[in-house]
Amino acid sequence: MLRSATRLVRLTSPDRPLDRELLHSRGGFAWWYLDAIDARGDGVVAIWSFGLPFLPGYRASSRRGDAPPARERPSLNVAVYRGGREAFYLLQEYPTHDASWTGERWRFGESTLESHVRGGRRQARLSLDCPLPGTSERLEGSIALDGVPRRPIAAAQPTLDDHDWSPLTGPSQVQASLRVGGRALLDFEGRGYHDRNGSRTPFDRLGIAHWVWGRVPMPDRELIYYVLWPDGDGAPEALALEIDEDGVTRDVPVRARLGGERRARFGMPFWEDVALIDPDGRTWLDVRHTALLDDGPFYLRFGTEARRGGHRAHGTGELVRPGRVDLAPMRPFVKMRVHHTEAPSSRFNPLFVGPRRGRWRRQLGALLR
Repeated sequence: MLRSATRLVRLTSPDRPLDRELLHSRGGFAWWYLDAIDARGDGVVAIWSFGLPFLPGYRASSRRGDAPPARERPSLNVAVYRGGREAFYLLQEYPTHDASWTGERWRFGESTLESHVRGGRRQARLSLDCPLPGTSERLEGSIALDGVPRRPIAAAQPTLDDHDWSPLTGPSQVQASLRVGGRALLDFEGRGYHDRNGSRTPFDRLGIAHWVWGRVPMPDRELIYYVLWPDGDGAPEALALEIDEDGVTRDVPVRARLGGERRARFGMPFWEDVALIDPDGRTWLDVRHTALLDDGPFYLRFGTEARRGGHRAHGTGELVRPGRVDLAPMRPFVKMRVHHTEAPSSRFNPLFVGPRRGRWRRQLGALLR
């Protein structure tokens, strides 16, 4: 049996889907994550969710004790990164009636998403059709993953109150073709990764002060690390996983060694270097945060370069501080990054949502209408 848990997150078997009861949890969450990265470090990320903790107002409502059920906050996030910069960003929230989750299929507005294991392969397909603020143009296209399904593991049964996390894939390939208004945004092929998270415990009550997560595609396996700091003064806890080309998961005991502390634009501290050290003192993986792709008040996304023995690869990583999510002084700025398809959204959405190129033109046009 794998260790399968820290005190703060529980690694679960991929054959155990998230419990639909999470839809009814007030302040809880269920999200599915897919990313892909190519040999240059360019990539695409998609997250579809109910009760995404980063949505403005959701954590505040939890603190007040009047959080809505997770099903009432459905959202879809798509981001494209090129040349160490954000090329496209969309975090779109939908009304309850315009989103659904049925088995291994989801719908958000005109977009449909599915993820399943068939014929011994994990396959996910995202067919995207999303409106963009400040323009009549839409994000359209597809992201398709095909890869090694992670094999079932012997793991303790989590409760709905645990932070239930499960990688779903070993080495996988992704093909993506996205366009905006008929113009090509992304024609891409790269290594993919897919996982899911869920809990009925509100995000800020999981006991996590902050975490560093990342994944690195090596030639014959996927390397995933998760370092979590508990609230208070406790030492960080770490999970390190290898998922090979047969879908077998190996759990490696590691400790984290961090170096090069810096602060991002909104005061978020982060480290340029993360080394994962095994019990014999050897470096299991050496990671360097080379590009700050998403710089927010509670969330940072990185492009990374990683080294293991003689192998080097581009990867992706993130740092999250739950205690900084949805703080009142920052909420207006976060709203600028979230577009609601029916409810009123920030009038500055066009400046922060959609293709990076042309944002000022779209913003000016929206203000003049």
